[in-house]
Amino acid sequence: MGSIVRHKDGYRAHVYVKGQRDSKLCRTKREAENWAMRRERELESGVSDLTFEAAAERWLKWKLPQVENAVNQRTMEQSIRDHVLPELGHRKLTEIKRKDLIKVVTSLAEAGKVETAHRVGQRIRAIFDHAIDHGDIESHPAAGLSRVLPRAEHKHMAAVRPEELPDLMRAIQSYPEPVTRSGLLLMAHTFVRTSELIGARWEEFRDDVWVIPGERMKLGVPHVVPISTHTRAILDGLRPMTDECPFVLPSRTVTTTCISNNTLLFALYRLGYRGRMTGHGFRSVASTVLNEEGRWRKDAIERQLAHKETDEVRSAYHRAEYLDERRLMMQWWSNHLAASASTIAR
Repeated sequence: MGSIVRHKDGYRAHVYVKGQRDSKLCRTKREAENWAMRRERELESGVSDLTFEAAAERWLKWKLPQVENAVNQRTMEQSIRDHVLPELGHRKLTEIKRKDLIKVVTSLAEAGKVETAHRVGQRIRAIFDHAIDHGDIESHPAAGLSRVLPRAEHKHMAAVRPEELPDLMRAIQSYPEPVTRSGLLLMAHTFVRTSELIGARWEEFRDDVWVIPGERMKLGVPHVVPISTHTRAILDGLRPMTDECPFVLPSRTVTTTCISNNTLLFALYRLGYRGRMTGHGFRSVASTVLNEEGRWRKDAIERQLAHKETDEVRSAYHRAEYLDERRLMMQWWSNHLAASASTIAR
């Protein structure tokens, strides 16, 4: 069998048969050994038909650089490695039947992973299409795999209705732990995604804007959040509590890092909002109120929500055009929240 050597976090297999060399980086030693044995047999017999694993690796090498966000890159790659390669990786593309593909996606759906099944089916087809484009095969059985699956249900994050904002804001102001309370207030006033907020560092705040770096954004590009006077007051209150920690919302147990993903969500639970409000819910209710208000352009609202612009030229143009409007909009939103919190409940 070919040689197996340790390489960084995995193992690299090398084979050399009849003057032909080949190598592959694998996650485990067993995976490397299995690949080496299969590849040696192929080279010995002269069989050159492409395996699904080889086709998938080539497709990932081509596709991943086109995916904007590192998290989405990892998710895409792992869906192939975890759900497809164990079943189909060693098979030649020409040997794979439609029933084999149906088995892969329906087993995911039966396990309750319907949305994942749809995405995996799309990626399987893309791998086969890529192989056609390279001249390895003339046709394939992967078209229309979604029709054998139940419809994927899109999850809607819980959010209060706009008229429930006063009670929510008063509840947040009553939360006893000051850092978590400030985190909830920042979430309400900036309506950024939870992952974007909890990793916030003091160095990201510049005068009257907060510039979130691209690596923490869903779309992989920096995002500008105008800072209202209310947001500035929250930040000023937090600064003395951070004890030189680089994070705006430091963990209570490990003060050199930030709060966890669930800190703000569990705080909402303790306030009685389990199933009624989430971190993402602040984005939903802000979008509803700002759109219904009628004084802000929809494009400005969408830009502040950091939603993807389908037209790249339009995206580049509007990124700067709407900043002044967004400053006014974010101040109005903070004023609206402050007025809601001070409203006396009847």
